[in-house]
Amino acid sequence: MEVPRLPPPATFLRVRGLDPAAVAGEARDWAALPLDALAAVLRRLDHVEILMGPGQVCRSWRRAARDDPGLWRRIDMRGHADLYRRVDLCRMARAAIRRAKGRCEAFWAEYAADDDVLMLLGEQAPSLKSLRLISCQEITEFEEAITKFPLLEELEISLFTNIGGKHVFEAVGQACPELKHFRFNSYRFINSGNRGYSDDDDDYYDYDDKDDDALGIASMPGLRTLQLFGNNLINEGLAAILCNCPHLESLDIRHCFNIIVDDNLRAMCARIRTLKLPYDSTDDYGFPVCSPLWSFGSASESDDYENYSDYGGYDYILDSDEYDDYCDPFRYLNGVYEDELGPEDRMFLKGMRKLMKQDDY
Repeated sequence: MEVPRLPPPATFLRVRGLDPAAVAGEARDWAALPLDALAAVLRRLDHVEILMGPGQVCRSWRRAARDDPGLWRRIDMRGHADLYRRVDLCRMARAAIRRAKGRCEAFWAEYAADDDVLMLLGEQAPSLKSLRLISCQEITEFEEAITKFPLLEELEISLFTNIGGKHVFEAVGQACPELKHFRFNSYRFINSGNRGYSDDDDDYYDYDDKDDDALGIASMPGLRTLQLFGNNLINEGLAAILCNCPHLESLDIRHCFNIIVDDNLRAMCARIRTLKLPYDSTDDYGFPVCSPLWSFGSASESDDYENYSDYGGYDYILDSDEYDDYCDPFRYLNGVYEDELGPEDRMFLKGMRKLMKQDDY
């Protein structure tokens, strides 16, 4: 029996609607891709990747990444904590906010916000509804900034060491009457009920303000969901929240080990649809879970305490036409020399240089 012969490769590909030249690996003019195709590519990336990658390929790709405000309506700059000591994430956040052109409705940052970022956000995001801040230790004027977001419905303040307290959260409750979802998560539970000496003088003081945060949160009557991981509140503070937040449907107080789970507390929480108590599983918690610290006078005296800080820097005019010809991939580097980088980082920079040398537009 005669074995049938296959058609020539080119004919075989054309029958199936394929371009033989493309399949053969011939060069394409990627800069000539239509705008809708570029937009589809960019929407599959996060915003840090866009600022450090496709937005720096060529002029047409940069304009696609810069000139579509819809691409920046919900800015997510989480998941890049490994870069925060080597790249100025705050500078990148300011560029992202400018590109939203006043349409930003959500801003989520991990190590990517400081006072300048919040100030810019307040000026250029009047319709902001969701603000999530994680490990942004350079924020020192939070009370002033929060007044700029009257339409806020979701707020997260996680892994901070410098934001909290009754007066701060009362300011949130007053400034954000539409707030429905609030997260305030600590690195770990720290038993702050011990006594110690003040840093300013020799006066002996007593940490007895375990409910300071809780009493401030009680001024947010519209809350539907509340997560307090590793907080020092006690039953009285929790009772204040439950009494003043009648619409609360979800409550997460895992690692809040000062809470005594008794019949009275369970009765108060009976209306809560989703309830997670201090010793419940943390498998679905979004951050690493650290062991609690039970006995020392202040956090700074503990060998386990870590000082988290990120680096600031001056700003570039990232969205000016002056930068259309080339976009320096090193603009976000923060005083790091190449010989200080590991193998993966050096490979990344080598790839960026290669992109910069391509004359494909």
